[in-house]
Amino acid sequence: MILRKPFYIILISLFVSQTTYSDYSVNSKTIEFIDYMNNKYDYDKSYLQSIFKNASYQEKVVRIMNRQPEGTMTWERYKGIMVNESRISAGEEFIETYGSDLLRAEKIYGVPAEIIASIIGIETRYGRIKGSTRVIDSLSTLAFDYPRREKFFKTQLEEFLLLSREENFDPEKIEGSIAGAMGYGQFMPDSYRDYAVDFDNDGIRDILNNPIDAIGSVANFLNKKGKWKPNIPIAIKAVAMGDIEDFKSSFKPYMTEIELDNYGLKAGEKIPNNLKFVPIALESDANTEYWLGFDNYQSISRYNRSKLYVMAVFEFSNALSQFIK
Repeated sequence: MILRKPFYIILISLFVSQTTYSDYSVNSKTIEFIDYMNNKYDYDKSYLQSIFKNASYQEKVVRIMNRQPEGTMTWERYKGIMVNESRISAGEEFIETYGSDLLRAEKIYGVPAEIIASIIGIETRYGRIKGSTRVIDSLSTLAFDYPRREKFFKTQLEEFLLLSREENFDPEKIEGSIAGAMGYGQFMPDSYRDYAVDFDNDGIRDILNNPIDAIGSVANFLNKKGKWKPNIPIAIKAVAMGDIEDFKSSFKPYMTEIELDNYGLKAGEKIPNNLKFVPIALESDANTEYWLGFDNYQSISRYNRSKLYVMAVFEFSNALSQFIK
């Protein structure tokens, strides 16, 4: 037994290593995916095999995906990271440089310039942190070794390969986030294909390295997928009037002002045109903030389905609005 135990440990270790870090081109799921891409899009099998042979499993991708900050942080801590003096200063600099492009995007797509600038600032600090993981590695890991969201990421891998062919990218060189999001606005591959625009009219939709294209693309995304509604608020403060009753968590507005009393809340200001809203509770260590979110609250949630994210964009945009001229 003493002699056999190390042997078994070595054998198990080798087995885990081979199944987790193996050549993706011989993975059964990958082979099936390559056949699918060949049959549906006439993608060359040998080319795809060479790409997946060089793709690497990323343990950190799975680890970080299982610990998203929106699910583990209080509002106070999240806001402190996303909306601070350093980021506001970077936003002011970005607006000084690209203010005319932001206002042009606002005019064309109806999305306020400060919202566009806020999203780009929160996503990548205006291009400073766009991600350093190869997209082919992150998406292969999530499509073939992350069962919880395998279907979604297999679709993103499909979209990424199509995007690479359409935009003449080398799919082995593009880098992004651990989830495969790319560029200034951190677009997933399907969003890149569907909503990226050539906003500087140079003939290329480049949101990877071109901040002007990114500005137009973020605005186009919120306009089309987010269904942004000009002149509709994002959120207004609510005041607790006593014990708060539980309310349904949602991004889609479903409640009217007359119902607020039933939940122990009161609008902090007049609700325009009797709009529907969704009540929002933002928990912190000291207390809980209450807000009412309207249609454009839901619009921003199309970018990231986290109430912390949406409210950080809102708060950051308020700070940046003073620099829009």
